[in-house]
Order: sequence, then structure tokens, then C-alpha cells
Amino acid sequence: MSNEVLYKVEHLKKYYLAYKRGILDAIFRRPILYVKAVDDVNLEIYKGETLGVVGESGSGKSTLGKLLVGLERPTDGKIWFMGQEINKRNEEFLRNHVQMVFQNPYTSLNPRMRVKEIVSEPLGKFDEKAVKEALETVGLDYNYVKDKYPRELSGGQVQRVAIARAIVRRPTFIVLDEPTSALDVSIQSQVLNLLADLQKEYSLTYMFITHNIGVAKYIADRVIILYAGKVVEEGKTDDVLENPMHPYTQGLKQSVPSLQTKYLKPPEGDVPSLINPPSGCRYHPRCPYAMEICKQKEPPLIPVDGDRKVACWLFTPHGKENRS
Repeated sequence: MSNEVLYKVEHLKKYYLAYKRGILDAIFRRPILYVKAVDDVNLEIYKGETLGVVGESGSGKSTLGKLLVGLERPTDGKIWFMGQEINKRNEEFLRNHVQMVFQNPYTSLNPRMRVKEIVSEPLGKFDEKAVKEALETVGLDYNYVKDKYPRELSGGQVQRVAIARAIVRRPTFIVLDEPTSALDVSIQSQVLNLLADLQKEYSLTYMFITHNIGVAKYIADRVIILYAGKVVEEGKTDDVLENPMHPYTQGLKQSVPSLQTKYLKPPEGDVPSLINPPSGCRYHPRCPYAMEICKQKEPPLIPVDGDRKVACWLFTPHGKENRS
């Protein structure tokens, strides 16, 4: 991992209409409701690193990944990639350097296309040499799989096909959206080792989206913790997951099974509505340390203890706890 910034994101937002507005809504001036999937996210991704994105379902992880690869356009905010601000005029530049691997390869790959057609699709033409190299790089026998359909392969094989499709154009950056969650544990480890090897061989930069802290700890150099569309903690993986500061991150850690823990204690309460999120800190209805200020004012993401950042009123800008 270098100190060169590959991605820089400032105040990134993605809002979706909560429902389709009709004529009566306009006549009666009913308020427009939005789902705030990603809400004011700031981050940097360094060349050659793996940035883990951890959070519960519905926290905005996949939407953030789609924004970075250009599958979604932001509602507001700015994205810089390789020093260029991304806009409508240079979206093609971004797409030439990025790819995305989705959670379920059976739904993300065209079931009517053969493997050789799927892998060659990003090239815009069939290049047997490039397709063969990509498939063999991910550990598949080209002659065995080239004419098969996705349904004729196992889950691990299909995910390898999806990875081959992502690397065939030699991208700079890949978003991996929970690529192992649909696989058996033994196959998960094979895919994770493959991704680590590919990163070294092709000098790739990853964003690895997961709800599994154990997987994030294995593969990520740094992590950000997302909650209800906002970053609540950021830092080096070992620092954040071994000694979490934000109460939400602490709750996630306590929900992970281990040999030392007999009882699990996941975060209490329900994930908040992204249409009408709580005022102040979005985690305060579930937080055991909630104070009055937590209900009134949203905490900023501030530096705490070196490279760590946390959005919590329990910590002052100097990193000292403030439980008064």
C-alpha cells in the first residue's frame, strides 16, 4: 500500500425517491420523501490497499460501491479518481479503470451467455487469448468451462468466472460486494486467497464490502464502519476491530462468535429508517451511552489517536472521553 490517493470522496450523498409521486401528491403538495442511502460520506482510498466497508444490511455499503464505479450517480458531493474529478464528461475514463464483483454471481452474470462470452463482454469483442489467461489466472480450466453456462458450474466456480470477468481488462480498482457470503466456508477461504494473490500480481486496489468482521480482519488494510448511510468509525483494521471506539463498532464485535465468548450480544434495537432517520446521532436510539447532545446534534467524524477517526460525542477532538 502506498500513500498515493487513488480515490477521494467529499460529502457524497445518494438519495432515492421513497415512492413514485402522482398528480394528487403534487396538487396537495405532499412532501417529497427520500431514502438517504449514502448521506455525507468523506473518505480516501490509497493505491494498492484493500479498504474494508463493514456494516449491517441496509447501511449503504453496496450503494457506496456502485457510486465509486459509476453504476450510480451521486445526488450530491464530489468524487476524484486518479486526480480527476468525475462527472458526466469523463465517466468513460472511470469505467475503463474500475470493475465490480457482486455478491451472488448467479444473478449478476447473464444465464444465457456461455462463460467465454461472459468474460469477454467487458472487452467489447471476443479475445480468446485474454479470456483464456483471465480464466486460468483465477484457477479455472479454459477448455472445461469456456462453453458452459453459469448454471452448469458450482458456486465457487461461478464466482471465479465473475472475478475473471472483472480482471480481464486489467482494471486499477475493483469493488468486491460481499463476494464470499454466498459460498461455503472452505470455498470462501479459497476465493479470499485468490483475491489476495491477484492483488499482488496485478497491483490492484480493492474496496471489500462485507458484514463479516472476520473476513474484513483477514483481507482489509483499513476499514470504515457504515451505519445508516454514514461513516461512524475509520482506521487501520487491527486498531478498529481489536479496540473499537464507536459503540456501534463495539456492538458488532460483541456479536461475532469466538471460543472465548459463550454468549453473543448484538446491538439492541432495530436499524433506523433511512427515510426518516433519528435526529442527532443516528445510533443514539440503540446506544447504551447516549447523552442529551446525541439526540440533538450530529457528531462530526473527527481524528482520534493517530489515523483513527470516530463520529461520537463520547470523544473530544483531543481523543479524551467526555461522558459528562
